[in-house]
Amino acid sequence: MPSLQARLLRPLLRVQRAYQGRMATAPIERLVKFRRRSDAITARLIRMPRGVAVEPETVAGVNGTWISHESAAADPVVIFIHGGGIFFGLTPAHRRAVALIARSAGVRVFAIQYRLNPGNPYPNAHDDCFAVYRELVGRGARLVLIGESSGGVLSLATLLRAKAAGLPQPRVCIEISPTVDFGFKDDRIWRIRDPFVHPRFVVEPHKIYVAGNDTSTPDLGPIYHDLSGLAPLHIVAGENELLAGEAARLEEAARRYGVPVEARYWPGMWHGWHLMSDQVPEGAAALAYIAGVVRAAAA
Repeated sequence: MPSLQARLLRPLLRVQRAYQGRMATAPIERLVKFRRRSDAITARLIRMPRGVAVEPETVAGVNGTWISHESAAADPVVIFIHGGGIFFGLTPAHRRAVALIARSAGVRVFAIQYRLNPGNPYPNAHDDCFAVYRELVGRGARLVLIGESSGGVLSLATLLRAKAAGLPQPRVCIEISPTVDFGFKDDRIWRIRDPFVHPRFVVEPHKIYVAGNDTSTPDLGPIYHDLSGLAPLHIVAGENELLAGEAARLEEAARRYGVPVEARYWPGMWHGWHLMSDQVPEGAAALAYIAGVVRAAAA
């Protein structure tokens, strides 16, 4: 049973969902303005937890942000690949969620700020994520990889690229509400009634990034390729979110190729609930669970 806070929040989420459905087909200039306005509003509302340092840095020529608690160990290093349709960047809500994970797990996190659209179609974001991964592997640290939403395809593609290049896999890969196919060929994304996110708001921005390329390739459709030898997977998704079908596809594929996998589906939750940990207890519980997986990988 969802919490009282979650039940009370649902009517407000539905208003946002309806607005997203209209915005998804708006001219790109309107979406850019919407992105800037959203970031400005959330930056005023969201506060980082105490004792957490936020330091911008460029790794392998790619912008990013180190987020770490003052007591963080040097090893392992967590790489975080955010979602947002390759259109929305690393938001204040992402930074806060990552900070809570970093504080709870006692780790340093590098949140990649890969190149976004408009103006940076495939393979820019993919290349950025793999460049950071390869550089941090070269520094000798043990790695944990977290991919969120659009970062699901980006993280899985990074693992497949690492496998092809003979690079080591991370200790674990955590997939939060992951995309697994930028062609969105599974129709559950249209059938699941997510109370917060409209499917057009997910599908349309990815079309801009894909730019007509074949979405069955390992980069854009990793779900269709041999996943054997990849890092153990932990999948976290909302039971009622529009990407629950994508998460289930990944779980099935992992088992088919012998990849160790654990999946946790939060009852009644929508896409992005983990970013609302200050509003619903389910969000805080999801971040605590993810931090626990990171801690176990660091042991």
